Amino acid sequence: MKPDDAPASAASAPSTLPDDWPALHQAERLALQARRRCALGLADDADHPALALPTVGLALSGGGVRSATFALGLLRGLAQNHGQPNSERADPADRSLVADGMLGRVDYLSTVSGGGYTGAMFGRLVQAFGLPQAQALLARSDSPVLQWLRRNGRYLSPAGSRDLGIAVVTYLRAWLAIHTEFMFACMLLGLLVIAPHLAQHSTQRLDPQGWERWFTPWWPVALALWAATAPGLVAGYWAARDSHDPGARAVGPGWRDVVFVAAMAFAAWLLLRELRSGDTVNPVHDALDWATAALLALLSIVVGQLFVQARLALGREPHALAVARLRNQLTRWLKAATLVVVAIGGLGALDRGSWWVLEELQSGNQWLWGGVGFGGLVVLVLRRLAQPLQQMAAEAGARARGWLPRLMDVGSLVGLLALVTAWLVVLQWFVFAPDTFSALREVPAWMRALLVGGLWLGWIVLTAGNAQMANTSSLHSFYRARLTRAYLAVGNPRRGLAGGPLPRADGTRKATHDVTSVVDGDDSALDSYRPETRGGPIHLVGTCLNQTRDDQSGLYNADRKGTAVTATWRGLEIGPAEFVALQPGDDTGTLGRWIAVSGAAASPGAGSYTSRGLALLVYFLGVRLGHWVRAPRESVQLRWLSRLAWRFAPKPLMLASEASATFYGVERPWWYLSDGGHFENSGIYPLLKRETDFMVLADGSCDGDYSFGDIENLVRKARIDFGAEIDFYTREEAQHLFSLAGSDLTVLSPEHMADNHSSRGVLLARVRYRERIGPRGPWRPEATLLVVKPNLHDALDVDLLAYARQHERFPHESTGDQSFDEAQWESYHRLGEDFGRALHDTWLAQLPGWRSPARHGLRVAARLRSAGDEAAAGAKAEPLWRRAAKATAITTTIGLGASGTLLLSIWQVQEQLQRNRVDQQTEARALFTEVSKALQDFNGRCPKVAEHVVTQASLLFDLRGSPAMRPLERAGVERLAGRIADECRKDADPSADCVAASQRLRNDLCAVVQKPPTENTAFSYWHPGTSPDEQAEAARRIWLALTGRASQLASAAHVDLPAPPPVPALPADSPQRASLGACRQGDERSTLYIEIYDEASREAASTLRQAIQQEADVLVQVAPIDNAARNAELRQQRRPVPWPVPTFVLHDPASRECALALSRFIGEPWVTPTRIDGVWIRERRRSAVPRPGVIELWLPPVLVAGQSAEP
Repeated sequence: MKPDDAPASAASAPSTLPDDWPALHQAERLALQARRRCALGLADDADHPALALPTVGLALSGGGVRSATFALGLLRGLAQNHGQPNSERADPADRSLVADGMLGRVDYLSTVSGGGYTGAMFGRLVQAFGLPQAQALLARSDSPVLQWLRRNGRYLSPAGSRDLGIAVVTYLRAWLAIHTEFMFACMLLGLLVIAPHLAQHSTQRLDPQGWERWFTPWWPVALALWAATAPGLVAGYWAARDSHDPGARAVGPGWRDVVFVAAMAFAAWLLLRELRSGDTVNPVHDALDWATAALLALLSIVVGQLFVQARLALGREPHALAVARLRNQLTRWLKAATLVVVAIGGLGALDRGSWWVLEELQSGNQWLWGGVGFGGLVVLVLRRLAQPLQQMAAEAGARARGWLPRLMDVGSLVGLLALVTAWLVVLQWFVFAPDTFSALREVPAWMRALLVGGLWLGWIVLTAGNAQMANTSSLHSFYRARLTRAYLAVGNPRRGLAGGPLPRADGTRKATHDVTSVVDGDDSALDSYRPETRGGPIHLVGTCLNQTRDDQSGLYNADRKGTAVTATWRGLEIGPAEFVALQPGDDTGTLGRWIAVSGAAASPGAGSYTSRGLALLVYFLGVRLGHWVRAPRESVQLRWLSRLAWRFAPKPLMLASEASATFYGVERPWWYLSDGGHFENSGIYPLLKRETDFMVLADGSCDGDYSFGDIENLVRKARIDFGAEIDFYTREEAQHLFSLAGSDLTVLSPEHMADNHSSRGVLLARVRYRERIGPRGPWRPEATLLVVKPNLHDALDVDLLAYARQHERFPHESTGDQSFDEAQWESYHRLGEDFGRALHDTWLAQLPGWRSPARHGLRVAARLRSAGDEAAAGAKAEPLWRRAAKATAITTTIGLGASGTLLLSIWQVQEQLQRNRVDQQTEARALFTEVSKALQDFNGRCPKVAEHVVTQASLLFDLRGSPAMRPLERAGVERLAGRIADECRKDADPSADCVAASQRLRNDLCAVVQKPPTENTAFSYWHPGTSPDEQAEAARRIWLALTGRASQLASAAHVDLPAPPPVPALPADSPQRASLGACRQGDERSTLYIEIYDEASREAASTLRQAIQQEADVLVQVAPIDNAARNAELRQQRRPVPWPVPTFVLHDPASRECALALSRFIGEPWVTPTRIDGVWIRERRRSAVPRPGVIELWLPPVLVAGQSAEP
């Protein structure tokens, strides 16, 4: 496109344009004419030969501050190539576009990412001071602009350590915001996950004996749904068979189909009859079993077969078409059913997993157990496998590029699962734990869940409509502010950078000279950013519109996952040919916003680099830089539900899209934009769309191996989107076709770029645009592409070469380094300046397209091959795809060695675990042998057993059920326990010694042997500690308290309940003392088992035991104090969750009055004068066998009780 194609008398471009690419094309042609007249200092209607020159575009590629600094040096070098200024030339015919500097020749300035920092800085200078003065400011070595940029090259922390605190708190604010949003999202998910558990906890309508084997209600629901749908859909698909006549209609079922359906129906009837023979089938109450699931599957098959046969027999379509459509529909239904079943199963997994973690935490277990526990196992495995894994990782080498992204995806999903589980654990604890906060101890679970739901609903109502929250919770604002003040602020006249040098830093320095201060005019609105009106180029800001889901826009590409969006003050260019003009009232934003978006490399949406794992990682780390922009037009009509959601609750939809990497491009009312390099990093893309005649690319990408990945991407997209072919010159071809006088620059082949040492190396390419029909037949317009890529040569400055020797990655250091020090900044800047000075008008005039339309004589094009590939090709005589036998043998040997080491390490780990298990079994066997010998003469009539034998026997019986005991020893322990129990039933001899010994043994050894299984945890999924009546009464008391009816609350406290609320300790003179007689049931005494959780509570528990024995020994048999936590460790089981207050667990409801009487003995440290928590009385789970007269007393740890006693 040439500017002189437009008539010279055409008016300037209107302020608004139609949404049409040709209209934008025409407006820019007129603007280029006006731009060149302004640069030449001509009148609006004046003519000049320079107006007919080909169009020139300068592209500044992405690459962060590295690219920005190199591009700045290049611009300064170009500005220094000037002659006599146009202002000093009286004759307009003598004026030139390059008189004030080479930048006057640039019509288009296309920038991406880091190149946009410098491009926007230059555009702001031009708009503020005009093109001549802007070039003069860049060219001067003592320019205030240069001093400002040099001093603020570390733009993220320009004030050094003083500014680091701001960056830290900004990051923490963004991190906290995103995790707060995630917490509320997990609230909703958590309420859904615990819904079945909450219903069972509140109503207890399900039989735990049948349901607890499923661990969670979600899993039988998933199985029932799958059994009721999947078999029928599969059988129906198989029943939809082709016919010998594809055109037949209304094809009925064959006799085999009828027999099959009848057989399935008969089998279902037989199974149903068998299930109903014993009792009424009630899977809701008794839980789903495999027989019931089989019945559902048979019924599903029958229904599926009947549905398919009826559709085919009654349909009016040709049989082949009907079968094809039916199969497609059945497949979709099967997919939907499977996804629903998997989702329900996932809810069950979250429910079960979070509950298990909560049980571990509530029981006081540590995540890293010692010995043969989980922690020891992990440490042992890592220690054994470290060396072989390192060896295998080192051998992977380049293969890591394939599995590393997958590993990141898996790791991020695991991290997400861990975060969700953590929040679900908190929710489960808050809703179900008996001892959360003292104020919530009496609040039933359903009211706690209702409180959580209210908090979530309030948050959604108050914040869901705040669309800008998605942007303000990211780091975009911080990033934009730093870029604006470090780069764009140079074009702010209030900063005073157009005058002399900046004043020195002192106490009187004005805020306008401080980069950390916000000054009015540092940024400008995009619709007022028009550097072409002051003689500068049209600035094209490249961004990427992310899209990972198909839509109706026609822009979706599964490989690109996004499309280019180029922003100017006129509008937004979308993809290869679409244009949306900006109208008054549109969300145009500021130039700083678009430059920050253009450089938003760290974003959940990253164009072709987008992945779920990367999105989750960036999202939860809080380093989001992408930006949501309101769509200027509604391109697709959304369904009503989606339209309402985006209207009233855009914030959660935006955040969910980022976390899941789900973006719909232009189909939604908000677009998610990110770094332009996520689509095309060179910036040449919009110049190719305009068919620019001569293009200069400052390629500042990180390409230390000179593999030219960005250029390869450009060549591919140019061919696909614009039909343009880009062919690069070889060094020999360039020397043959062009004289290229002077030794400043050398055209190199791509593979020779890294090996250049004699002079500055550039790449030269021919661009052939899409073919079109002309007067002489088909032809293809041509253009020239000159690539300036950072490379070193021997004539560079001494300090620059010294820096290169100290930093081997220079000039392609990591883009992750965004804080350049002085030497680093100056090296990149000086390298770009060196190239810019060499690009003078005389050298460029030798190339096609600079002064006249491009016509290339290229015969043999170079291929894009890296220097490393060239060296490898020269070193190897055989093809790259064929490996030598020796190399294969070496690699195989190394692989076998690593695999052998890995297997050996696993075997050693298993051997160590086996050795530990054998040691435990040996110790248990020795204890069993010693106790058996000591009790072989045990006589219940007159027992004579030493105290230490009783202690050893207690330890032995505590090991029952432990894996430390072999099956034979377990049988021996049970037999020994049975013999002791038989002896304990015998009456004692009448002698005083025998009666005393028998009484002592009955309270000690006999009580231990006869001890039934205990209710050893206060935290059970299927057996809540409170009944529905207790929860209803607690809810009524809370409601009365909230409504202020204190009198009714007082009367409600004395209502008799089947399971009364906590009973306060009774004073010594209470009339209830007489009720101790209830502990005597016939001729038998009640048996009280006192359980503690730690040894610190034993002394207080012993005092309690002695008090009960002294006053009620003839009524209550008090067994030795047992440490439930120690017993669990001996049996290698989970430690029990402590009850929050002293709790009686009744094996027989008739023992309630006895427990009420015994509660008066419980005092300090569990009941204190400052706060009386009372005593709980609970009945044992319904599935347990009742034992008359047996009562358990669970005493919470003294430390916990002491803490809970605080007011």
